[in-house]
Amino acid sequence: MTMRRPAIVAGLVISAALMMAQPAVAGSWQQQGVALPPNATSVLNGVSCTSPGTCMAVGSFHNPGDGTHLLAESRSGSTWTTVSIPDPGGAQLDAISCTSPTTCTAVGGSGTGTFAERWDGTQWTTQAPQNPPGATTSVLTGVSCTSPTACTAVGDSSSAPDTAATLAEKWDGTTWTIQPTPNVSGQAFSKLQGVSCKSAMCIAVGNSGTGASTQTLAEAWDGTTWTIQPTPNRPGGVSSDLNGVSCTTATACTAVGLGLAERWDGTTWSSQTIRTPRHGEEPTLDRVSCPALNSCTAVGTFFQDAITTLLAEHWNGTTWKVQQTPITSSQDSSLLNDVSCPGTLSCTAVGSYHDPTPTVSDQALAEVFALRWQLSILAEPGGISSGLSKVSCSAANACTAIGDVSFSDGTSEPVAEIWDGSTWTITSSPGPGTNLSGVSCTAKTACTAVGDVLSGGTPTTLAEFWDGTNWTAQSTPNPDGATRSFLTSVSCTTATACTAVGFYDDSQGNELPLAERWDGTSWTIQSTPNPPGSTSTQLMSVSCPSASSCVAVGTFLNPSFTVLTEVWDGTTWTIESTPMPRAFLSGVSCSAPNACTGVGDVFNGTQTVPLAERWDGTNWTVQGAANPSGATIAELADVSCPAASARNCTAVGFQTDANGVATTVAEHWNGSSWALQDTVNIPSAQTNDLTGVSCATTTGCMAAGFITIGNGNDDVLDEQFS
Repeated sequence: MTMRRPAIVAGLVISAALMMAQPAVAGSWQQQGVALPPNATSVLNGVSCTSPGTCMAVGSFHNPGDGTHLLAESRSGSTWTTVSIPDPGGAQLDAISCTSPTTCTAVGGSGTGTFAERWDGTQWTTQAPQNPPGATTSVLTGVSCTSPTACTAVGDSSSAPDTAATLAEKWDGTTWTIQPTPNVSGQAFSKLQGVSCKSAMCIAVGNSGTGASTQTLAEAWDGTTWTIQPTPNRPGGVSSDLNGVSCTTATACTAVGLGLAERWDGTTWSSQTIRTPRHGEEPTLDRVSCPALNSCTAVGTFFQDAITTLLAEHWNGTTWKVQQTPITSSQDSSLLNDVSCPGTLSCTAVGSYHDPTPTVSDQALAEVFALRWQLSILAEPGGISSGLSKVSCSAANACTAIGDVSFSDGTSEPVAEIWDGSTWTITSSPGPGTNLSGVSCTAKTACTAVGDVLSGGTPTTLAEFWDGTNWTAQSTPNPDGATRSFLTSVSCTTATACTAVGFYDDSQGNELPLAERWDGTSWTIQSTPNPPGSTSTQLMSVSCPSASSCVAVGTFLNPSFTVLTEVWDGTTWTIESTPMPRAFLSGVSCSAPNACTGVGDVFNGTQTVPLAERWDGTNWTVQGAANPSGATIAELADVSCPAASARNCTAVGFQTDANGVATTVAEHWNGSSWALQDTVNIPSAQTNDLTGVSCATTTGCMAAGFITIGNGNDDVLDEQFS
């Protein structure tokens, strides 16, 4: 009885990559659904995130005949939830700053005076900021908190029409106190729009002017006094404004505004060149967030065909670049008001869009930037169907995937494809009759693939080496008396040190485990133990963190399918017991001899669910792999753990719904738990399946697999995680 999972003979390649190449940031923006009050127009003005999946946003909503009310939204993962907030009526919230998930301060205006609210993790409480003596109107438009008891808010106040004076207030944990701020001499108004603080230092930005003519304004707080800093303006004497600022350190701040960005180096402000979107008019950047010296993200809007459109731009330490900001909702205008980036690979932006279709047409909007799986497809020329089974990456821009392609005459051939960071290229490959099941690359020009080849109608072991130009067959032995032999997986620590595993049939029809070792000159068979009483044993995957350490996983029959794990210590293979034997492990990855993760599936009595187990050098323990909601079957086929601490693992597979439609699954291990990642599928395919994954870095993975389309053929499918 064979338990070997079949090679992909018909299929479409799925390759998914989480690629990170500095200084560019790989990733994409995606719209998230926001829970909003029903039958109301709404907008989100400010957002603050304390971690990639934890944010608080504030804004307002309006019900016909019921006036405008405050709005607060909390994000946990991919879910937004409306949070109750005291609403005095006539108030607005323009900005928010959170130092933890349980400490946030939001500021704005109420009627003619300043307004603030405080979040303690359970509820919002109204605060009473100060208003300058004699002011008829006052508003706070920006806030920055460095601790629960230290916040600075800025804005402006007015005591006469067409005039305004700068305003700054300090929160000490108990009271808001006005700080004296200078105004630009000779100008009718001076306003502060945004602020960013690092320890006792703060930078605030805004504008000053008379009438419709404005110029940039920046002020610095040194712990004692606010002083005006000279700032450049746009050339040609046109109006210039600064709307937002973010400081990574006390000597590294970036400010953005109408058609410009500026950089503070601790001494001087200098202009930066921002990008105008293609076919667009001059952009307005409203807010910016800089989690690192070479990483800033700014958001706002630009006009395209007289319609306002979302805008996000990223600074990589050298240049600004426009990012794609897709919005899936029906809309004829949209804008982003604020952005918060707790890390270089994660940002959340909020704003609103106008939907011309429903009666309620203005809706709050949230966009999230993150590493994610993306889709690309490579068709095999001349083939009616094709698929990739495994992939190996020696670097983010150097991956090799192997599989096969079927032709209309009933024949099939192996296929190997090379990823250079931007495109897939089909390489020369072994001839007809061969099947490739595993691949391992130690460099762009050093890959070893294994499988089987028909010899006189009998499958025998196969190994091929890629030197960057050609594949060359290596001679591989077969066990004495074997009637069939297969190599299913290979792991190389160098080009001259590889271990391959698989299985073979003896003359009595028993399936027995097989391991072979490459020393740079020849392949030799290693003695591998067979579980007592098993007549059908297969090793499906192997991972070698060093030349003298390997772990292999598979299955054996006694009397039902049972997990098999074997460990190589440089001399001997030994069987190790597992805590969940009545299961299936199909993939394994070791970042160290005492840090291995195996994945597969187990039947829990009701359904087949994903399984992950952890090897610490002595024992295997079960990890709680995430099971997709609504899945009737979910399996993990392969795993890759690039970090020495093994706090980062990515596993891939598939899930099947109640209608029998299979879609891809990807999960990430962060050192304490598994979490599902969003993957991309071909909607018209009956099957979307990821069967192999390789991570060159903790933020760079490539997965491979296949889809089955409506005519019953499989096709190549590539997904890039970036």
